[in-house]
Amino acid sequence: MLKLREVIRESLRFLLFDNTCSYCHKKLDREGYICSKCLEKLKKEAFLKNKENFYYIFIYEKAIRQIISDYKLRNRKDLARDIAFLIKKPIFQLIEREKIDIIIPVPISEERKLERGFNQMENLLECLGIKYKKIERIKNTKHMYALKDNEKREKNVEKAFKNSLNLENKNVLIVDDIVTSGATINSISEELRKDNENINIKVFSIAIARHFIME
Repeated sequence: MLKLREVIRESLRFLLFDNTCSYCHKKLDREGYICSKCLEKLKKEAFLKNKENFYYIFIYEKAIRQIISDYKLRNRKDLARDIAFLIKKPIFQLIEREKIDIIIPVPISEERKLERGFNQMENLLECLGIKYKKIERIKNTKHMYALKDNEKREKNVEKAFKNSLNLENKNVLIVDDIVTSGATINSISEELRKDNENINIKVFSIAIARHFIME
């Protein structure tokens, strides 16, 4: 009976929603939104990389851009399970290696939350079973992709966050889906350091812009 319900559920999903892989756009051959061939390919690339205190898994281009976009904007919330599968080992390695005390996902504005229905990084951390603490986003900012100039990006997120956590003498990991210019991370880091002495901040993202690591 349980097997029958699963078959019916998957059949309805394939009938009512797009049944193509977010990576290669071919027909899916498994539950989830990435086909087994692409998932295996991505798994081989899914190891921890870093530039100074910024740690990441993928370069933000082509198929990875599409996967993250589908996850956030295309009603594919369950992509979190596939992404979690890909980043689970690296992020736990980082948490252990850097002796992380507190994990903080980048908050999204109420406007974005209403649009999407969820915070993509909170959802992903919950999927991984990772506990986290929240800070507030007190300013509705423009979409960062619409701002090409770094100075405008920095202005966009200036004083956009508010922290009430005691982080003194803590190793903190900020987690985000994409790092492009680093403006959001810099704004959050400035807020976290404001009232907390001896705080050590690391950053983890699913993907990072190539130009960022080349700078």
